Amino acid sequence: MRTPTRTRLAARVTLAAVVAGSAVMGCAALKKVPGLGAIISANEDLTPENEYYVGRSVATNIMAKYNYAYLDKEAILAGRLEGLTEYVSRVGNILAAKAIEVPRKGDRPTPIAGFHFLVLDAPDEINAFAAPGGFILVTSGAVKLAKTEDELAAILAHEIGHVVRGHALGTIKSARFAGLTKSALDTVKVEGQDGQQTKLTEAFGGSMDDMITGMTVKGYSQESEFDADKVGINLMLRAGYDPAAFVRYLEAMQKNESTKSGGGFYSTHPKAGTRISKLQGHVKKMGARKVVQARTDRFLAATATLRQ
Repeated sequence: MRTPTRTRLAARVTLAAVVAGSAVMGCAALKKVPGLGAIISANEDLTPENEYYVGRSVATNIMAKYNYAYLDKEAILAGRLEGLTEYVSRVGNILAAKAIEVPRKGDRPTPIAGFHFLVLDAPDEINAFAAPGGFILVTSGAVKLAKTEDELAAILAHEIGHVVRGHALGTIKSARFAGLTKSALDTVKVEGQDGQQTKLTEAFGGSMDDMITGMTVKGYSQESEFDADKVGINLMLRAGYDPAAFVRYLEAMQKNESTKSGGGFYSTHPKAGTRISKLQGHVKKMGARKVVQARTDRFLAATATLRQ
């Protein structure tokens, strides 16, 4: 029998249940988002509702690049949260709760539907993605590289850092919305004028492309990556994880990097060695935290299928 806590968790974090049945949301649906006329205003930001729909579309596009292959698929499509997906979601939401609890100046509003975590079935790729609105996808290869729950927490904390700092939204080119004034958009909303409607569709389609390219091809700026790292180690500390595990995971990536030809994290992130040198001072000031054996044991149990 499922406990109330588990039921609520399943309702909150099942990304595939949110997006898998709807395919790519597309710009036609985005035009119906409440308050759309205001969000393109030079002085206003995406509302949490707008950001949710944008992020859902971006996440679905990334899933499509992986041919919708993700772990625990049968259970998820049946509305159940099980296996490695459930475990990753539990760890992720411990960290996300800390991000919500102590927001920093400039953080995005709390995702209206909570955070959603999905493990992509890509054992040979080390990668992870953070779409707006709290949608986080991590490859099974990235999970497998971790040796403890604390190291898994490092991956997820970094991606949560991207979400709360709005880094994906920062990849949208300002030129996308040239000529789309608030008054014109409000007119579209009320009267459905075709000319401005076409511009709006093109602008949103282009913004999706900007975010997906930023996450999967070009990567974020080094400044954004280092920012997500710093947010991540602070989330780990507040959640009771060992911040030094972040460095240990980067060291594992560094070793793996030397044997790979590139791709994944290595093509979209700064060199692991550079990130380590940036973080070591912060981690040292935080002090060491004991890696709890019970956490390591449950990590090994949850990830056993990845090592078979």
